Amino acid sequence: MTRHWSTTTWIVMLAVSSLLLATLVSLAVIGWMPRPAPPQMRLDHAVQVLRGERAPAAEGMLVTLRDAPPSGHASPWLTQLTAHQLALPVEHVRLVWKGAGNAPDIKVYSRGTPVDALADPEVLRAQGLALAALQWPLFELGVQRADGRWQVLASDQGDVVAWRRQVLLALLGGTLLLAPLTAWAALRIGRPLRRLADAGAAVTLQSSTPLPDDGPRDVQMLAKAINAGRERLRDQAQDMTRMLAAVAHDLRTPLTGLRLRAEFAPPAQSARMVADIERMNAMIEQVLDYARGELEPASMLSLDMAALLDECVQSARLRGVDIHSGLTGPLPWHGDALLLRRALDNLIDNAARYAGTVEVEVHNTGDALWLEVADRGPGIPDGEKARLLQPFQRHESSRNRATGGTGLGLAVVQGAVRQHGGQLWLLDRPGGGLVVRMQLPVKSPQ
Repeated sequence: MTRHWSTTTWIVMLAVSSLLLATLVSLAVIGWMPRPAPPQMRLDHAVQVLRGERAPAAEGMLVTLRDAPPSGHASPWLTQLTAHQLALPVEHVRLVWKGAGNAPDIKVYSRGTPVDALADPEVLRAQGLALAALQWPLFELGVQRADGRWQVLASDQGDVVAWRRQVLLALLGGTLLLAPLTAWAALRIGRPLRRLADAGAAVTLQSSTPLPDDGPRDVQMLAKAINAGRERLRDQAQDMTRMLAAVAHDLRTPLTGLRLRAEFAPPAQSARMVADIERMNAMIEQVLDYARGELEPASMLSLDMAALLDECVQSARLRGVDIHSGLTGPLPWHGDALLLRRALDNLIDNAARYAGTVEVEVHNTGDALWLEVADRGPGIPDGEKARLLQPFQRHESSRNRATGGTGLGLAVVQGAVRQHGGQLWLLDRPGGGLVVRMQLPVKSPQ
């Protein structure tokens, strides 16, 4: 049985493992590679740089001007040798090493007796070539100029440069090793969340497919909580639908009795009573249509969209609607005919109620069907369009007796379009009026 850890556990494990791996790689690179040898300098090259015979950068040296001579530990023999090679008085030359143990202790013996460089210039000249060509630890060589300032030559390299190179190499190696681990962890944590988000975006009360519950334990818990919440919402919505159906049934019985009694009323009152009863029946039916559309999954079957539109147009004409359509030949499609019929009837009735004349157009672009229901009515302000797509929302101008309703017409249309995977727009019509545009993607019969 596979054990699933929480997202927090995965993040902690990734951080700890990354730290350990980076530390091990750095220690391995720095410890395994030999310590770089400390850079050294040649005295004859330094003299040649000060003479202008060599470029300082080519020798890894740097020449600066200072107000004071360089400080450190000196070697009398090498100082005398350098002054001799520079042809300068010894008091104008300063050769020093940093650190007490870095200054070389040079002693010259002649027949077992130490020789002083100042006392025997011939020995100095004899030993000069050999001593100057040797490699010495890093030193600073200062020469006093005529203006009293010191021209100081020193190395521009050190152990820090070499160690910096090794540390950068260690960090680069650690990064290259950590990159696959980080990418794997990101995919391990991110893919289940992405699948859950994609599936959650398409969740409706009608869908019965549960959300994917794979991945880390936290993702599984989230998916299960969403699935359970959707089931509770579906149960509550079904209870609401059953309650609405019971209320509608109970209301229809007295409405039928009122309809019979209205037949015996005076003609003027009878017509008014019958109109009110019919409007109440239409409102009850619209509420039930909305509830059914929200709860019942769409029944996708092969159909002819042109024939469905023609049925809606002919039915509207029988109801006295002035409607014009630009229908072409057959338009085979795949969808729920009942949902689409409800949506089109609502759009046609709304347009006829507010404008009188209705125009219906359909276009097939290959990947989608575009349906448009247009009118020349007062239209809808931009600030009201999003609100009127919600259930039980009515435009202010529809609150009169002639045009008022339940505020479910556009919500029924929105629900039908959403169940078909399409989109709905409420657009201003050039010259005045409203255009309701539906985009329905083409789906192959399953």
